[in-house]
Amino acid sequence: MRLSRDGRIIGSGTVDGTTPDGSIIWVVLDGWSERRMFHREDYVRVEINA
Repeated sequence: MRLSRDGRIIGSGTVDGTTPDGSIIWVVLDGWSERRMFHREDYVRVEINA
């Protein structure tokens, strides 16, 4: 999966968790040892790799 904001790539990684309503996701970005939290209000685009 890949994250971007305003057309700029933030990074790639794995979704580690979500809230039931999808308003928050936790992502472990490639090369990071800790997960990061993103809120719906952060306007981050999540693209799933096929």
